[in-house]
Formats: sequence, structure tokens, C-alpha cells
Amino acid sequence: MFRYLLGAILASVPLAAANAEPPNFCRTSFKPNEPIESRFMGIDYALIMDVLAERYCGAEPKPMRPRFLQYVEKQGCGPGTEIYSELEAAIAKTEGASLKLLAQDGDPGLALSEPQVQEWASSTTQELGGCDALKAAHDAELQQ
Repeated sequence: MFRYLLGAILASVPLAAANAEPPNFCRTSFKPNEPIESRFMGIDYALIMDVLAERYCGAEPKPMRPRFLQYVEKQGCGPGTEIYSELEAAIAKTEGASLKLLAQDGDPGLALSEPQVQEWASSTTQELGGCDALKAAHDAELQQ
């Protein structure tokens, strides 16, 4: 009896595996108990670091789209994927944003004074390693 039960279970495993959907790691939303892909978790910080390096620390401006979007494409997540679309939107939001708007987290309704914006930029820059570290990261190519 046990052999028949074990045989039935083993026979059904290939059927279940055939119907299993491969995980899609080109998105940012996950279902409960689903493995989380960590390749893109720090990309928002990298965007902020890049903007601070340029607008606060005086690094030479570089276009963000090619560097960040090519990195995502090299990871196998091209146009039309969730992560690519969200990154495009985040880049568009940060490219045209002033330091004040970034300090306000994109909320134009907040009324931060210029000293508050400078304090935010200074403390955030220090938390991220200082201007030298931000400039070095800004000048480095994104690694695969």
C-alpha cells in the first residue's frame, strides 16, 4: 500500500513542476512567502546619491537614464518590465527636481526653508559617506 501511495506521489511531481510558474524577478511587488530578488533594492539610494553628488557636492552632471536603465537591462529586465518602468519614472522625477523638492520627498506642499534643505542635504550626504564617496560613486560605472 505504501509503495502505491509513494508511486502516485512521485508520478504527480513532474506534473506539478510543469505547471509551476518561474519567478519573475523583474518586478518590485511580491506575493507572501515568495522569494525576494535583492538586485534592485538599493537602486533608489543610488539615484539619491547620484543627485546629491551633482547638486550638493558639485560633481559633473551625467545623464542618469543610460547608466541606470542599461544596468537594469544587463540584469535581464528590459523595457516593459515593472522594475524598468518604475526606474524610468523615478529618474524622470529626480532629473528635473531641485534639491528642495528632493528634500521634501517630492511633495511640493511641504514648505522647507533653504537652511532646512541645506541641513537635509548635509546630513544625508554625511550618512551616505560624504561628498568624496558620493562623487566616487557618481563617477564609477554601475557594476553588473
